[in-house]
Amino acid sequence: MQTHPGMIRIMLLPQPPRRLVAIACVLAAGVGASVISHAQTAATNDKAGTFAFGLFGDLGYSAAEEPLMANVLDDLNRARLSFVVHVGDLGSPRAGSCTQELWARRLAQFQASANPLIYTPGDNDWTDCRAQQGAPEADPLERLVKLRAFFFASEQSFGRRTIALTRQSNTPQFDKYRENARWDLGGTTFLTLHVVGSNNGRGRTSDGDAEFAERNSADLAWLHAGFEHAVRNASRAIVIMQQANIFPAFPPFPGDPKQEPSGFTELRNAVAKEAAEFGKPTVVVHGDSHYFRIDKPFMRRGAGSNEPVVENVTRVEPFGSPFHHWVMVTADADDPNVFTFHQRLVPANMVQGK
Repeated sequence: MQTHPGMIRIMLLPQPPRRLVAIACVLAAGVGASVISHAQTAATNDKAGTFAFGLFGDLGYSAAEEPLMANVLDDLNRARLSFVVHVGDLGSPRAGSCTQELWARRLAQFQASANPLIYTPGDNDWTDCRAQQGAPEADPLERLVKLRAFFFASEQSFGRRTIALTRQSNTPQFDKYRENARWDLGGTTFLTLHVVGSNNGRGRTSDGDAEFAERNSADLAWLHAGFEHAVRNASRAIVIMQQANIFPAFPPFPGDPKQEPSGFTELRNAVAKEAAEFGKPTVVVHGDSHYFRIDKPFMRRGAGSNEPVVENVTRVEPFGSPFHHWVMVTADADDPNVFTFHQRLVPANMVQGK
């Protein structure tokens, strides 16, 4: 595993098998991480200028995991949060993530959320809806059209309480990209990007490559617009949320070959450039690799170089199947780093035994 100066990596791994062990390797100061109780959550949102939000995704990958997914949602509902973000993958293609039946179940769960809930798509939700993946509905581009219509018709978040969202589709040039959203809270700008795993849908078919090129252009434009908005509003920080892990051959799978041409290089470099120019705390949240981590992988000249880390950018990945937990983030107006990250382990989902 390659590390860089200033990197912070916090991991939850199975070791030994069937027992969860939290392994924390803190290599630099500047980002906090902890386990926090529900009482502490309430206190966090009571303090003036401070709020908390939740992150989860890549859960409910089989019928056996549906109760675990429900436990996560129940735990989120008991927390007093300003909002919750699902960072993609409603399930697995083999277990119905490409079907209207599972979509309807997830939509009902999202709408029942006690906290405003925002969702950004994952590769299992349309890109990997292929016969090779065992998907019963195996036309990715057809699923994408239906996904947009099913989940992104409203200008509001999901949930029993909602927040208003600004959608990229309000710009005529990008009218199909309703899934790309932005909102502000407590002097912080938040935005979602439609960036998915499986190389961002690139490199499989000519139609898929055309879709990737158009969506990638929209994502780059929305990213730039988000930073411009943050500067114009004098935001103290910005948080970018997407599904894909945009770093090649990401651990814990170091043997995975790099996919060329990459569906992520242009975006990865754009995030590093925009964040360096912004100069304030920037958080990039993603799912995809099912590997809880907090670190600083963005380099000034791309991943894998020996150039300095873009120090104001922190990458956060919440838990993923088979580990059904979530991450809470607190934002504090009195903290120059703005954010503190807390692992929220759901007691009912802890693996027991040897």
